[in-house]
Amino acid sequence: MTGFVLAGGASSRMGRDKALLPVGRATLIERVMCRLRPRVQRVVVIGNPRNIAELRALPIDEVLLDLAPGYGPLMGVFTGLMHTSSAVNVFISCDMPYIDGRVIDRLSGDCRDDVPMVAGVHPEQGLQPFPLACHLKACGIVGALLNRGERSLRALLSHPSAGLVQIREPELWRAFANVNTLADYAQLCAELATPRSQSEASSRDERWRR
Repeated sequence: MTGFVLAGGASSRMGRDKALLPVGRATLIERVMCRLRPRVQRVVVIGNPRNIAELRALPIDEVLLDLAPGYGPLMGVFTGLMHTSSAVNVFISCDMPYIDGRVIDRLSGDCRDDVPMVAGVHPEQGLQPFPLACHLKACGIVGALLNRGERSLRALLSHPSAGLVQIREPELWRAFANVNTLADYAQLCAELATPRSQSEASSRDERWRR
């Protein structure tokens, strides 16, 4: 299985590129990749012309340029599916530092050629477009949506062949949280500043760099 991290670009609410925000001794996108890596064979980042050079300087298996920058996350998914050799692939946003491997396992376990797109559903917040598990067979569906001018992952997940998994365990709900605002970012940094978090972060950094 290949894991794709969509690096996006400048955030209007954050005032800069979220993927490259410093968080402890790493960047936000590296924190996401550390959580994703145990579940996949390869981690691939999809960037854009504004951040591609900086992303390629990080310890990443591969960095791809979005096939059509500015077309949103659906184009990022299409870019990944056009480059992958894995039957099942997982896509996640670069601003989800709390992603839980158990959620990835649940979604990827239900993903197959006749259910080529699988996402989670929060019991209170509803459909969660990321993380998203996609079978290689989803490439044609995504391409057809883009050709019709669609850019939304929700349009993809409303397709009759999409699968939705109810995530009912409260301990897994934080996996869907995003760093969308300066307050979210401050909270993440504060959590990693505690002695226990610093020790865990240092251990993850060392494993990542090895």
